[in-house]
Amino acid sequence: MAISLVTLLNTIDFHFLQPLPCLSVDDREIIMIRSLCKKLRFLQAFLEDSQKKNINCPAWRGLETEIRDVAAEAESKIELELYQLYNEEDAPVEPYQSLHQTLQQVTRDIESLEGRIIQIQIESNRNHSVEPPRRNAAIENIKADCSSKRSSEPNNVMVGCDDEFETIKHKLISDSKNLEVISITGMGGIGKTTLAQRVYKDEAAIASYFDIRAWTTVSQEHNLREILCDLLGSNDTNLDVSHLESKLRQKLLGQRYLIVIDDIWSIQAWDAIHRCFPEEDFRSRILLTTQLKQVANYVSSGNNLYSMRLLNLDESWDLFYKRVFVEKRFPLEFEKVGRCIVEKCQGLPLTIIVVAGLLSSSNKPSLNQWENVVANLDPLLNTDPEMKCSKILSLSYNHLPLHLKTCFLYFGIFSEDEAIKVKELIKLWIAEGFLKIELNKSMEDVAYDYLQDLVDRSLVQIDKWSCFDNKIKYCKLHDVLHSFSLREAQRAKLLFVIKGNNNVHELGLATSSSDRKACCRVVSDQLSNEPINPSRYTSHTSHELRSFQYHQGIGIYYRKFIILPNSKLLRVLDIRQYRLNDLPREIEDLVHLRYLALRIRLKTQYTIAFIDHQWCKLRCLQTIIIDGCWPCFSPNNILGMPQIRHVHFSKRTLHHFHLLKLVQENLQTLSWLSLPHRLRTEPDFKGIPNVKELGIQLMDYKDCYDMHSLSKETWDLLPPISMEGLLKLNQLENLKFKTNQWSPICDIKLQKVFPPNLKKLTFKRTYFSWEDMTIIHTLPNLEVLKLRYNAFCGPEWKATGNGFCKLKYLEVTGHSTLEHWSVDADHFPILECIFLNDCDHLVEFPTGFGEINTLQLIHLKHCSSSLVTSAKNIQEDRRDFGDDKLVLRVFYTLPEPKVEIERGRSQGDKTGTVYMSVMYL
Repeated sequence: MAISLVTLLNTIDFHFLQPLPCLSVDDREIIMIRSLCKKLRFLQAFLEDSQKKNINCPAWRGLETEIRDVAAEAESKIELELYQLYNEEDAPVEPYQSLHQTLQQVTRDIESLEGRIIQIQIESNRNHSVEPPRRNAAIENIKADCSSKRSSEPNNVMVGCDDEFETIKHKLISDSKNLEVISITGMGGIGKTTLAQRVYKDEAAIASYFDIRAWTTVSQEHNLREILCDLLGSNDTNLDVSHLESKLRQKLLGQRYLIVIDDIWSIQAWDAIHRCFPEEDFRSRILLTTQLKQVANYVSSGNNLYSMRLLNLDESWDLFYKRVFVEKRFPLEFEKVGRCIVEKCQGLPLTIIVVAGLLSSSNKPSLNQWENVVANLDPLLNTDPEMKCSKILSLSYNHLPLHLKTCFLYFGIFSEDEAIKVKELIKLWIAEGFLKIELNKSMEDVAYDYLQDLVDRSLVQIDKWSCFDNKIKYCKLHDVLHSFSLREAQRAKLLFVIKGNNNVHELGLATSSSDRKACCRVVSDQLSNEPINPSRYTSHTSHELRSFQYHQGIGIYYRKFIILPNSKLLRVLDIRQYRLNDLPREIEDLVHLRYLALRIRLKTQYTIAFIDHQWCKLRCLQTIIIDGCWPCFSPNNILGMPQIRHVHFSKRTLHHFHLLKLVQENLQTLSWLSLPHRLRTEPDFKGIPNVKELGIQLMDYKDCYDMHSLSKETWDLLPPISMEGLLKLNQLENLKFKTNQWSPICDIKLQKVFPPNLKKLTFKRTYFSWEDMTIIHTLPNLEVLKLRYNAFCGPEWKATGNGFCKLKYLEVTGHSTLEHWSVDADHFPILECIFLNDCDHLVEFPTGFGEINTLQLIHLKHCSSSLVTSAKNIQEDRRDFGDDKLVLRVFYTLPEPKVEIERGRSQGDKTGTVYMSVMYL
């Protein structure tokens, strides 16, 4: 897999061709660089085409390997030349000449590969020596194996998904006179085909309803002739395709038919099949299964798309039990171990079936044998290439384009079962150089499209949605897919993962020095008191290390960080979970850094040295995240970096006087910006016109270390700070205000300073008056409002009149002074969710919310029982009017919450209320 070709193109664009390049070169050089990129894209098209056609010619395969190696070597050479240039304040002529010569040599190397590809193509066309196979042989083997197993096991039982079965069955026999297309989508091995079979073979409803039923399996490389023969039940593959199409159309005409199209992979395949069906459908139906959501969305009629879910623990055990215990009659003492095995399978049906088959195949089973399976289940299931689960995952993975393969394998850097914050993932993808450059599209948007594509292909799961922009907030990988990504990343020489005590064998990862040298990215959670030294994970002669991330939980000790010369090409350095007590000056020499994340506690003796760092040398830096306790730090140069996009500092670090007058168009995220309650002049935000997310911390006199020269009396005479400059931030969508937890109550009045495009607004410990809410409710585009820990204070919030015209999510947390809250429906006309937490003194849920027809969820946590009762009454009133969409979720904090739960059960509570207990000791 030519990861190196994708990153080489990205590197060249990043340093030379983007609107604000890291290095300015003359027009003659630009012409040569653009020509080089054109040749690289030719190589990329060759690789994508050979992958698509699965060409197995040795000459072509050898070229693929050579392209990968040449591209990797070229990228290293170019970056090493740039390393010399970027580390020279006044670069002499020689380094520029050396860079020019390197680019010329790279161009010659690429031209040589380009010429050989063209020659092979000419010879192949002349001799017909390369004929792309009709379908991938490995895929055919998988299909044949699975098909034979299905045909030999007619009693294959579908476990779980009873609701989905009934829904799909009734949709198939509905009264709709139009042709309906119903799609089942989900990850490989989740049971799409099994569910479709269960529906297809239902004798009571389906078989008796349709005149004709037919089934075809499409696979990746669809063959229309074979598909038509399947649907016709014919073995004559010599007939012309147009004749077969006409024959099928004639057979279906005037009949009520059910066609199942299993395992379809492309829209093109659907279009080819769909035109064969007659226009007169007579309530006919098509049932389709696919791993690709984009295909399902394209073909489905109306709201007829069903996403398969993973089995819960009970359903998983039921499937395992039927596969093992019923057939073999194992003693009951095996059940405890069996349940442990099932839990490790994480609800994926195919995985459960494979493990069940392994255990039931033994003639003399023993508990010790089963316990060994528990201890070794992950490597057993996820590293053996012969296991069917791995094969099906490979099928989905191999269908990915080159750039998506890289992004998918990168998930191996995260821990198993980790909920991955999408914003962080996107920043890392961008920094690593995995993205294809697209005109008129930001890199963040390109990266999100990549993620959405992986989700639609059922390779990545959505863990949590954002509450205001309908985007994915957290994602994760199923355990099986995570292990698969780790294994494939190792094979592709992308990652080198080090587990605790260097026990990499637990993951099946090689530990040889050659593997370490080849891998560009190192991830470690190694437990050690030694200083961090990323270089010791590569050979002393290697310049390949591009990324080092440390993922161990934050420890209690502050240790040293060592950087050696062979880390000079680092792009990503994330050691925020490793607490440092100082920062080596060598870090400023890592001029290729694009992503830097640290956690540090500076002692007095290190402060001056740290402030003196030449941060301006990190001209490639895009993301900087620095957490920790700072006695004194002045990041004067950081906001001035030309490529900087995302800046996050802990409190009391970044101040208003660090804002630059020089416009920084790339900057999108800035937090936390510390502003004093009192200031003579307003902060100047002109230098960050395109910022989309801004976090502001309001500081009192005690917090303002830089103003200690002022007496408290002088401070009190200063006017309240004005932030009218925020009105100029037209791109700002997410704004956060907070004060220090131990600061005195803020005496600033809320001002009309919010830009019109603001969509999300968060206040925390700002102690504004509820009367100031009239300023916020007029914001035309506000969708999310979060009021946390006395953001507003006072006993009564009276929300009346028109307002919050687009607000969908409202959160009120930790408002201990709020006792009465009156609401009119017109004040929250399209509200969908309200979240109340730790509102101790609020005894009644506002009845006005019951009149908001769009309200779908009321979430109450740590609230009084009287407030919960009133909210439940609103839900019951809505049900009386035939509206059962409102869901009430309750987290009780009562002394005896179990009594409330049992009372609800004994009364036959069918209101949809979900009770979750929290016991305080």
